Amino acid sequence: MGYRFKKRKKMTSLYKRGLIVWFVAVSYYLYQYLIRVSPSVMVDDLMFAFTLDAKWLGYLVATTTFFYALAQVPVGVLSDLFGARRLILYSLVACVLGVGAVAMTDSLLVAFVGRALIGVGSAAGFICVSKIASDWFPVSQKATWFALTILMGTAGAILGYAPLAKLTDTVGWQTALWYLTILGGIVFIVNVLFLKNRDVENIQVLSRAEISQQIKDVLKSRFAWMYAITALGMYLPISVFADLWGVPFLTLKYGLAKDVAATILSWAYVGTCGGVIFVAMVSNILKGVRLMIGLAAALVTILISVIVYAPELSQTTLSFLLVTLGVVVGAEILCFSKACQENDIRVAATVTGFLNFIVTLGAAFVQQLVGWLIKILWDGRMADNGLPLYRVEDYQQAMLIVIFVSLTSFVLAFFLPDKNPDYLRQEST
Repeated sequence: MGYRFKKRKKMTSLYKRGLIVWFVAVSYYLYQYLIRVSPSVMVDDLMFAFTLDAKWLGYLVATTTFFYALAQVPVGVLSDLFGARRLILYSLVACVLGVGAVAMTDSLLVAFVGRALIGVGSAAGFICVSKIASDWFPVSQKATWFALTILMGTAGAILGYAPLAKLTDTVGWQTALWYLTILGGIVFIVNVLFLKNRDVENIQVLSRAEISQQIKDVLKSRFAWMYAITALGMYLPISVFADLWGVPFLTLKYGLAKDVAATILSWAYVGTCGGVIFVAMVSNILKGVRLMIGLAAALVTILISVIVYAPELSQTTLSFLLVTLGVVVGAEILCFSKACQENDIRVAATVTGFLNFIVTLGAAFVQQLVGWLIKILWDGRMADNGLPLYRVEDYQQAMLIVIFVSLTSFVLAFFLPDKNPDYLRQEST
């Protein structure tokens, strides 16, 4: 009895320490999400400051996503080898330097370098916080901790819409970025003081050769690729529409003020906050999740189509559709959790990095492609301030690529594995 009591007390203490470490790490995840989506409320400011059209603005913003994607697998491997703490601290330094560079410059080249630093610095966010969850909490709770991590990230995205839009309108875009630079410094200090790696006694760390073999196995896995492409199709409406082109589209189509459009778009992230928790709870009950992923992918395709192509929608209807879109996009976490469950737990960060690499690289490509298509479709009209005057139809036709990829994810969902791995079935008995 005394042994059981001591063991239970030790587990409780370990769980509490895990919660503290996770909350500290997730402050970094929230921050990097905030600075990644910040251009969504600065579209006109950035176009005017650096004399950009839609294509080049797409390139500038997608630079962050591109470097974020390229760093995914290396960050995952380094996290599995050296732990999450070191990666998070280095990443925070890169994020702060990147935001500061964009805030201080009038050079487009420096702005590109700053956005690239933000991309590299953000790459460890989801991977390292997920690894911390894997190290400190049971593997059977992985979907739940994925959900909670994404919830905190979406909180950062919400702060990057209406609140940041109001701040930008009040103090200007560059001063707003300086405030974000200072905030990053505070987050860095908190992580230096409180973030710890856990020494996992019952898990033998893989060697570099073993990790290399695991990477090869993941790259050769058709199911890993299918999970990644399915997740990409579900994520694109958030990445392309909500994160970048949604604000100028809504202001143009409905004549809304920038902060009002940003507030409406932020409902997508409010929905995601609730959606990831709901999805995690349901997935813990259901034995198979293939139908759930397929249904969510279908709803994502339908909802983004209605939002973009419906002739006239009220602000209330738009908000409702966006919050519903966010809820169903939350099912994307099932692709990540299922892919991790079907691979060695010791390379959880590497598997997560691979999926995030495909998702974010695909999103970066589509962000640029949409901007390029908008410019191709532009009729050449210019505003008095020298910026291009795009039409609603330009945005709508360019967004067809998002609809196509989302529809593809719906089809792929029905070819995914539908049963939990053997070790999870044994764990639940």
